Amino acid sequence: MTALRRIDIVFAVTLLAALLIRLHLATTEPYIHDEENTSIPLSQSISFAPGHLHLPLRGENHGALPAYVVKASSLLFGTTPLGYRLGHLILGLCTIALIFLLTRQWYGPVAAQWAAALLAFNEYYLPVSARATAQVPTLFFDVVAIYAFSRFLRTQRPANLYLAGLAVGLAVYCKESSALLLPVFFVALLATRHRRWLLSPHPYLACLVFAALLAPDLYWNMTTNRETARATYGTEPVGYATYRSHLQRIGGFGFSPYPAMFYARRPVMSLHLALTGTELRDETPEYHSIDPALGALLVGAVIVTALGKTRDDLQRFLLILFWGLFGFFTLIAKGDPPGRLDPVSWIWIEATMFPAVVLTGARLADAIGPRRIAVWIGAAGLLLYAIWTVG
Repeated sequence: MTALRRIDIVFAVTLLAALLIRLHLATTEPYIHDEENTSIPLSQSISFAPGHLHLPLRGENHGALPAYVVKASSLLFGTTPLGYRLGHLILGLCTIALIFLLTRQWYGPVAAQWAAALLAFNEYYLPVSARATAQVPTLFFDVVAIYAFSRFLRTQRPANLYLAGLAVGLAVYCKESSALLLPVFFVALLATRHRRWLLSPHPYLACLVFAALLAPDLYWNMTTNRETARATYGTEPVGYATYRSHLQRIGGFGFSPYPAMFYARRPVMSLHLALTGTELRDETPEYHSIDPALGALLVGAVIVTALGKTRDDLQRFLLILFWGLFGFFTLIAKGDPPGRLDPVSWIWIEATMFPAVVLTGARLADAIGPRRIAVWIGAAGLLLYAIWTVG
């Protein structure tokens, strides 16, 4: 019990440090494009007043759910930068807590402590979870779905499948790419000892929960003419992006170096320039990518797990999740979407950091002897460097 308390205290300190750093960033960092052009102005257009009810379903490019988080945050905490961002900051901390709980249930408290720290302090999630953009609620609901599915793998309780379907539906109201979690779940069922559940109605009923939740958005997409409909909450009216607009981001089968940029942006851009003589355009330079050294640790742990001889059901699921998302976006060519949609972005694989941090936490916890001291010091140093560079 004493050891458990000690580990819990370490996690509490990790979460407190994550909170304090994010409070500093949320208070001092200037708004970026997605905040001042979408999340905040869309939240300001939301009205619950009788006679002036305005509850938008979508923003310019994605569902409007993140704007409701901003609205609730500004009502509770004020219309300052911190007030707009605090709701997202809280969801970010909840995401870290869920990763801690998931990892502890499967691999113990030490692995969970590392997984939480790797998520809390990496160069991508640390600053993005202190901002009022679509990323934070998307990733929160992604993790709720991943956590629910992991609980199903452990307990085989069908209710967890329904929770996963519900969470994916809510995530799609933030960013449409989260729908890719559904095929990942089905492939994971096939690849584990739980494939017999595919003969039961529960996985398919969970999909119906997802579809029922998404029905209003599906109807909107089917009935809205993008050529005439305009989003008017910003400084100028702009056309909406529909599901069809998002599908135009896919230019067919090909090869994209962008997913690798999430874990090593500068080296990938330099290598592309050396090999092709052309500069790889970064469509989202305002966001931090994970430092290449930390990225090597995370991806390396995924590779080591994939090459291992023994894998449990969660490891199989996490490997399918990581390589499924990474591989999908690597094998599609850049498309030509309308409006202000980015034709390609390394951010699209952001959800791969969840299996990466869990598997890395497990590998760090497994280290023994002098090797443990070396890898723990190295991992801690990478996280301290991330905090220093971002904060």
